[in-house]
Amino acid sequence: MKSILFFCRRHVAAGLFGIAAVIAPVAAGAQQGTPVIAVLDVDQVIHDSLAGKSVMSQAEKYQQTFVQENAKEENELRSSQQDLANEQQKKVLSQEVFSERVKDFEAKVGQYKNRSFAREKAFQKSYSTAMGQLQKGMLESAQDVAQAHGFTMVLPRTQVILFDDKMNITKDVVVAMDKKVPHVEFPAPKLEMEAAPAAGQSGAAKKKSQ
Repeated sequence: MKSILFFCRRHVAAGLFGIAAVIAPVAAGAQQGTPVIAVLDVDQVIHDSLAGKSVMSQAEKYQQTFVQENAKEENELRSSQQDLANEQQKKVLSQEVFSERVKDFEAKVGQYKNRSFAREKAFQKSYSTAMGQLQKGMLESAQDVAQAHGFTMVLPRTQVILFDDKMNITKDVVVAMDKKVPHVEFPAPKLEMEAAPAAGQSGAAKKKSQ
């Protein structure tokens, strides 16, 4: 699994490209003219805000749990694979029995892959839900701050090369977020395992389609 901060940056930053559209209605009553631009550091908001810290902390907990579960199963599979290799070298099993053991091992590998994929999928689903709430709180806070200071457009820090520090509303947005959204719940990931096809089912399906 990739780092939590990487996902946070990518997800929220993508949403912040729409900030200008959200802020624009604020200036509807103002005279048409050159936009008054503000800059927002998304990474800093995630790092400093109470909501951002809560999401990252909860996400890290679930990510570590899944990493440990995957590692445990991988170790068990390696041990089983080594046992098979030893049995093959010692030739303590008949070829028929050994083949059955190999099939069982391959089935376990397939089950592990399914569980690993299900964990990743469950994590991403919960992550998207939590980040959606975090992004919503950030957008609303940015809009409040922009309106209060007369800004008509807000751009993510990553999209601006040079700017006057007076344009930076990051700290104000963090303060606003801490009041508006001090905590965001990260839903407990729920694994949804896909049923594996029964033995011979795929082959039968191919014959039927021919």
